[in-house]
Amino acid sequence: MIGGLILAFLLGVDALRRVYSVGRTWNDHFVAAVVLGCMGFYALHWLSAPVALRPLWGLGILWIWGLFFALGDQRGDIAPKWALWAFAWPSQLAYAFALWGGLTWLIRAPIAWALGADPWWAGPWLLIPAVLAVAGQIQAMRPQPIRHHAVQGLPARIVQLSDLHASPVMAQEALDALVDRVNALEPALVCITGDLVMPFSEARHDYLVRALARLQAPVVCCPGNHDLPVLARLQEALEAEGIALLADLKAHRAGFEVVGFTFRWGDAADEVRLTARDLAGAKESFRVWLAHDPRVGGWLEPGSCDLLLSGHSHGGQVGLNMFGLRPTLWGLLGHRDQGWWEAGGAPHYVHAGNWWIGLPPRMGVSGEIAVFEPSDRPG
Repeated sequence: MIGGLILAFLLGVDALRRVYSVGRTWNDHFVAAVVLGCMGFYALHWLSAPVALRPLWGLGILWIWGLFFALGDQRGDIAPKWALWAFAWPSQLAYAFALWGGLTWLIRAPIAWALGADPWWAGPWLLIPAVLAVAGQIQAMRPQPIRHHAVQGLPARIVQLSDLHASPVMAQEALDALVDRVNALEPALVCITGDLVMPFSEARHDYLVRALARLQAPVVCCPGNHDLPVLARLQEALEAEGIALLADLKAHRAGFEVVGFTFRWGDAADEVRLTARDLAGAKESFRVWLAHDPRVGGWLEPGSCDLLLSGHSHGGQVGLNMFGLRPTLWGLLGHRDQGWWEAGGAPHYVHAGNWWIGLPPRMGVSGEIAVFEPSDRPG
């Protein structure tokens, strides 16, 4: 037991080293808290579980650490298959089970304590987070659905992608397949609403640029929060392929007037309003505005745009979509999580994202390819 605890401690310390090797922002602190919380869940149950089951809890700790190994220790563009199979894909199940299991434990422990039962070992109660974690993993790994939406006044078809989060643990085949599916839809314009790259591996985006260069329609992007550390270099690489990355800029593509907002943390509302006024001008064509942050939809003045597209929320991050239900964690907290909203009188679509491997893990929410079609009726 002592040896196992020492190994778990060392893996936890190394995971924190890898998290903080890329920065000391609040985002890094949040990730560190998630990692320690999930490792703590497995350590707690490793100590309280029957001896025969302890290796399973140790495997959970290994997978939590292993995602950072796959992200940080591979020197090529894409992680080798063995790293994907051994760490990256199982890590998502490990994180999901720890988070659902931690919630289950928090609900059960006080009740068990009051009834005089063991508050530490949840026993059969762990079947609940196990089912939720497996169902959510299946939902996240299924081929992302193509969702068609009718938009009034839209002159031509638009396809939206978001939150690609390209990283060494995303297989090249996945990016290529996504591009092929978009090309088959024959859009007039492709819009990507931020977070093209992945936390902890922002600098590795050559293969992403090569994949996006295969898109046959004009491509316009706006930056997300994880694009900011490499914004200038990413912008240069994309523009070399004819792809516009608009950070508080306007462009005209395929008959559309496109505005892209950069991502902001503090004082974002006032900055967005000022930028919107500067970029609005006289309407020249159908106005499509891109903002990674879905909060922007609540800050725009009436008449600012004809269609606002956002991402960032990963569809609410934690939800029950795998059971055909809409509720998500973000939605219950009052945020714009997925689907249609309103922005200054214009339709606002919040994309569920195209990424499935990373932190924090998606739980019960699938990605999507959003297609917007011309219609005489509101979308």
